[in-house]
Amino acid sequence: MPPRFEAASHTVHLAVGDLLETAMVRSLGFANRGGYERLWLGQAIHSRYLEGARQADASYRQEVPVKISYPHRGWTAIIQGRIDGLRHDRDGTAVVEEIKSVRRGGGLAPPVAELYARQAGLYAWMLRTLEEKEVRAELILVEIGSERVERRSLELNFQVIEAIVQRRLNSIIRSFESEREAFAGRRAAAANLAFPHSAVRPGQGEIMARVEESLEQRSHLLLEAPTGIGKTVAALYPALRYALEHDKKIYVLTAKTLQQEMATAVLSLLNQDRAFTSLRLRAKAKMCANSEVICHEEYCPYARDYYSKLRSSQVLKKLVEESGTLLPDRIFESARNAEVCPFEVSLELGTSAKVVVCDYNYAFDPHVALEDFGSEGDLENTILVIDEIHNLVQRGRGYYSPCLSSTQCRLAAETLSGRGEPIHRAIAALCQSLAELIDRTTVGALEEAGGDVRAAETSFPEDELWTLRADFDDAFIDYLEYRRDTSSFSANDLFADLYFTFLRFLNTLLVANGEAFSLFVEAIGSSRAGRSERTGDHQLRILCKDAGKFLGATLNRTHASIGLSATLSPHDFYLDLLGFDRERTSTLSVPSPFPIENRLIVIDDRVATTWRSRPENYPRIAAGLGRFAEEVPGNCLALFPSYQFLAEVEQLLEVKGKRVIIQERSSSDQDREQILEVLRSSLQGDILLLAVAGGVFAEGVDYPGNMLRAVAVVGPCLPALNLEQELLKIYFEERFEKGFEYAFVVPGMTRVIQAAGRLIRSPRDSGVIALFDRRFLQGPYCHHLPNDWIPTDGPQGLVGVPHEAAKEFFRSTLL
Repeated sequence: MPPRFEAASHTVHLAVGDLLETAMVRSLGFANRGGYERLWLGQAIHSRYLEGARQADASYRQEVPVKISYPHRGWTAIIQGRIDGLRHDRDGTAVVEEIKSVRRGGGLAPPVAELYARQAGLYAWMLRTLEEKEVRAELILVEIGSERVERRSLELNFQVIEAIVQRRLNSIIRSFESEREAFAGRRAAAANLAFPHSAVRPGQGEIMARVEESLEQRSHLLLEAPTGIGKTVAALYPALRYALEHDKKIYVLTAKTLQQEMATAVLSLLNQDRAFTSLRLRAKAKMCANSEVICHEEYCPYARDYYSKLRSSQVLKKLVEESGTLLPDRIFESARNAEVCPFEVSLELGTSAKVVVCDYNYAFDPHVALEDFGSEGDLENTILVIDEIHNLVQRGRGYYSPCLSSTQCRLAAETLSGRGEPIHRAIAALCQSLAELIDRTTVGALEEAGGDVRAAETSFPEDELWTLRADFDDAFIDYLEYRRDTSSFSANDLFADLYFTFLRFLNTLLVANGEAFSLFVEAIGSSRAGRSERTGDHQLRILCKDAGKFLGATLNRTHASIGLSATLSPHDFYLDLLGFDRERTSTLSVPSPFPIENRLIVIDDRVATTWRSRPENYPRIAAGLGRFAEEVPGNCLALFPSYQFLAEVEQLLEVKGKRVIIQERSSSDQDREQILEVLRSSLQGDILLLAVAGGVFAEGVDYPGNMLRAVAVVGPCLPALNLEQELLKIYFEERFEKGFEYAFVVPGMTRVIQAAGRLIRSPRDSGVIALFDRRFLQGPYCHHLPNDWIPTDGPQGLVGVPHEAAKEFFRSTLL
């Protein structure tokens, strides 16, 4: 991350890398880029050397943090970093080790060796400044795939090093002064920033006022407002104005691609005068120009000579000059033409962009989060605007809930064993060993649980897993070398995928402690969980039941975080499970500003959708849904709890005057766009779209104007009943005394309200919302219906026959 300045106190915070000459850093090619996979590769390469060093010297330390305060020309530089390895000679001299990997038979190019030597010298200078004792430094070169280690003792002149530090600090401070001039221009732009629409809608003014208040007070805000009110623009407008005026950076975080597109459109409206640069960041996998197994200059041509090609092509400058809104497709095209990594170009642009639109992953997933969001990142000048923040509860749990699959291990083993080389057979045997360990653990735990169970809580064989981890590290290094030497890299490498899955699992296992985590095994797809059964998949699974500690560690380091959603009730549930600091967090619920007469809500209490009652109710639901759709003079969206439920009803469905389109389980982004285009172009409104609640057609998508005239939701859309949900229920019961409600009803009814929100998105929209299930009239389900849905006589006042209610509603509205 770039240096951080505190102008009031004349303090600058720096990493050791900031003190290296820019030209020298860029001589590294891809430098320290490449994301978490490259970091894992470095860990694998160094682990053998470090283990030997610890065995030889019990006092040996690795990853040693070091931090100094250095005064310079009226400024105070806070410099920090981590020493790879630290040991002591017999005479007490401290030895700083800078550990680097080199290819077999290769070595380091002179410019690269000089850079690493400078870095080791800086660490030695810092340590000497702190402890005032003798210090020397060594460059440790570990040859990839072998036991060979080369030690290079470095000549250090601490006066020269300090002079280099002072010269670099002068350059950094000059850059800061230049940036302050640019900031003055942005402040002027903030004063002239205008709301992008001709009028402020009812409710938007209240939202803007509360967002402004939160930003001024450095507090967080959970904002609940109905779909269609324009809460995104109402939050972004004051946030952007504040950020430009106070030199802050905004990250707009979303759960879905469509939401990113909408946020980008809003930012474009706010940036008519090019007062700032915004960037939309696409997933790394979709920005890879080469589909390589690893991000490393030795293995990918788009990483090789990265900085020299970046400099000669001027691709960054051209993109910024071309548009104030930097979009993924254009970045990808420009970077590929310059043969530089498109994803890394996106990250380069993100350092200077004042607004970055991206997925939740880049802030909260510990394995792919941007550098700013790392545990040592500084977020004091960062504002988060988090769209549809209700999704972050489940997404956050998912970041810390990995699994190891015996099927994945066996697929990798089978693929490798068929290639015939000794290295392939050896790695296939290793993958098979991991599969057998997963099988033994799963079968043993299920047999101990008794009965015909498919999942059970248990402990994991951690010693055996970590022993295999060391073997996997060695194998992976050899594997990369072999594939490089034979030019046999390919996309979708099953062993590489397994390796990183295994590492992620073990890294999570290190933090999976306390009541917020459960460890369990599961057998999937087999007829019985017997010891001889091999037709299914056995899995070791870590379940994070509450990621609030991890999410809050990021949220509460920011200047302010603004969470937006149409469904944030009950507030206590979201405040706790998202980890917000209650003393810094307020909530706001804005009522719907749209005319109540434009909307009809009807509950069909003649049907039931509980698991046991479904088979006998499928015909009744199909008949009711068909007749309802026939009475809707326009497109209709019907949403189901699952694909299986949808399929059962669809087989029995008969509907006249409507073309039925079905969301398939395997639907791609392109399929989704095609379906939406059909809905947009359907002039006669003759479409009935069957989809799943919580999916791409039910949340985060706009159906403007008459594109949609009715929404039917079949059942409360509760999560499937399995061990995972049962463990969540137990945890929520112990913590909140609302186990079933928080584990099942809240996520289910959130899907219902989000789905219904697709219908009325402006004062001119009108339509019918039909809820098929008598449970909508019962507690606790009815308690989670929006207040403005409930008539004066209570939920019973919504009971009716959907097709009759729709017929009367549209007859009266069309008169």
